[in-house]
Amino acid sequence: MKMIIGPDAITSYRRLAYSPWHAIAEFVDNSTQSYFDNQAVLDEHMKDEEDKILTVSIVYDRQAGMLRITDNAMGMSGDDLEHALHVARPPVNTTGRSKYGMGMKTAACWMGDQWTITTKKLGEKYEHYVVVDVNKVAEDHQDGVVHKHTLKPEERHYTIVTVVSMNRKFHGRTLGKIADFLRSMYRSDLRKGILSLRWQDGILTWDSFDERLLVAANGKKYRKDFEFDVDGKKVRGWVGVLDKGSRADAGFSILQANRVVKGWPDAWRPSRLYGQLQGSNDLVNQRLVGEIHLDGFDVSHTKDNILWRDSQEEDVETGLKEHCTDYRDFAKKRRKAGDDQRGPNEAAIRIALDDIEKDLTSPEMVDRIQISTIPPPEVIGANKERTINSIVTTWTPTLQGTINSRPPISWKIFLQEMSPNDPYVVSDSTKRDEIIVIVNRSHPYFCTQLAGPESLRDYLRQCIYDSVAEWHARAKTSGIDPDTIKLLKDGLLRVPIEMESHSDESTPTEDTT
Repeated sequence: MKMIIGPDAITSYRRLAYSPWHAIAEFVDNSTQSYFDNQAVLDEHMKDEEDKILTVSIVYDRQAGMLRITDNAMGMSGDDLEHALHVARPPVNTTGRSKYGMGMKTAACWMGDQWTITTKKLGEKYEHYVVVDVNKVAEDHQDGVVHKHTLKPEERHYTIVTVVSMNRKFHGRTLGKIADFLRSMYRSDLRKGILSLRWQDGILTWDSFDERLLVAANGKKYRKDFEFDVDGKKVRGWVGVLDKGSRADAGFSILQANRVVKGWPDAWRPSRLYGQLQGSNDLVNQRLVGEIHLDGFDVSHTKDNILWRDSQEEDVETGLKEHCTDYRDFAKKRRKAGDDQRGPNEAAIRIALDDIEKDLTSPEMVDRIQISTIPPPEVIGANKERTINSIVTTWTPTLQGTINSRPPISWKIFLQEMSPNDPYVVSDSTKRDEIIVIVNRSHPYFCTQLAGPESLRDYLRQCIYDSVAEWHARAKTSGIDPDTIKLLKDGLLRVPIEMESHSDESTPTEDTT
C-alpha cells in the first residue's frame, strides 16, 4: 500500500499561513544563498560589472497584478532548475537559508496561479525559461510546465521570477510593512554591504540600534555579547539598553543563517525578561533590545518562527535571563524626567484631538445635549441600587481585595454582561469600608472602542478611579464636590508610574563589555 500525493496538492499552497513579506523573502533567500554558495567566483566576476555586489530587485505592480524578483546571483543551469522545481527536494546545502526544497514553489503558488522563471548561470551557454500554470499542474496537464532555452553570452548571470494571476493584492500600509520587514530580515547582509536590496523605486537600508544605545559614565555603550549552549546547539547574540525608550523598537530579533526569522517590527519578547503580560508597555518593554542567533534549531515551513522541541524554548529563556538580567534591571530604572517615551507624540495628539472635535461637533452630540432628559435623583438612585443588589447577590466579583489603609477598605470589581442600555459603570461609594464598581461589558463603548489590553486597562482605571475618588471625597469632606473629586483622582492617576519607579531602587553594576 502506498500513500499517493496527487498533483492537485499544489493548489493548497495558496492557503498556507504566509505573510506577504515572508512569502517574498523566500525568493530573496534563494538569491542570497545562491550568492553565498558561489561568493568567491561572483565577487571576482562582478568587479567589472555595473552592479558590483549582489543586487535583488523586487517590483510589485498592483494594476497589472504582477510581482517580479530579479537578482544577479549565480543563476541556474537546466539541471539546477529541474532540481529547484522538484517539490520537497532539499538543496545540497541545508544549513543555509534554503532548507526544505519548498520555499520558492509554495511562495509563488501562494502569490499567484501562474509564474515564470527566467535564469542564466554564469559560465553556461543557455538561458532557461519556464512557465508554471498552477491550475494546469493540478489537473495533471502535460503543458502545466513549459520549458524553453535560448543561447546567451556565457558571462551573463541572473534569475528573474515573475508571478501573475495573483491571488493577493497589496496596497497602502501593507506595502510599507513589506519594506520594513524585508530590511529587518536582511539586516546582516545590508550591514556588511554585500547586498543591495531594492523594493519598488527605493533601496532598503538598515539603521543599526548601536547608535541609539545608552552610554555609560565611562563612555561605553550598554551593549554586551552573550553565548551559551542549549540542546547541543550554540546560542549567541547581544543585549543592549536603548537610550530613549520605544516599545516599537525594543525586543529581541531571532536570526538563523544571519537572516531574521522573527524580529523588528514584530520582535520576540521572552516572558522571563519582559514579563508575562503581552502588550505591556513598561520601561523594560521600551528599552531592552537585542539579537539572538539560533542556528541549528528547527524553523517553521514559512520561516517566520522557531519550532521549539521539548524544553528548548524554556532553556533558551533561562539562558537569556542568566546573561541579561542585569541589563533588564537597569532598563527598569527611570533615569531622568522625560526619559519615559510612552506618552503620545504630537501626531497622535493631533489625531486624538481631531476625533474629539468630530465628536463634540457632531449632530449626534447635539441630539444628546438637547433631547436627553435627566431622571430625578431618587429615580437614578433607585435604579442604581437595584442594579448593584442584583449583581452583588448573584455574581462573584471579577476582582476583589483590600486597601490596607486605616481603617481597611474592601473593594469589589465586577466586569459584567448587562444590557447595552444600562450605564457604562455603576458604583457604590457610600459605605466607609467598602467600594463596589460594576463595569458594563455590553455597553457600546466597551464593545466597539476598546482594542487590546492597554486601552482596556486605561478604561478600567478611569471607571475605578472615579469611584475611588468619589468614595474618598465622601469620606474626607462628607460631600461630592466636582473639583475635590478631580483633585483626588489626579493623585490616583499618578499611582501606576509611582509603583513602577519604586519597583526596583537598586542600580546594577555597569557592565558594558
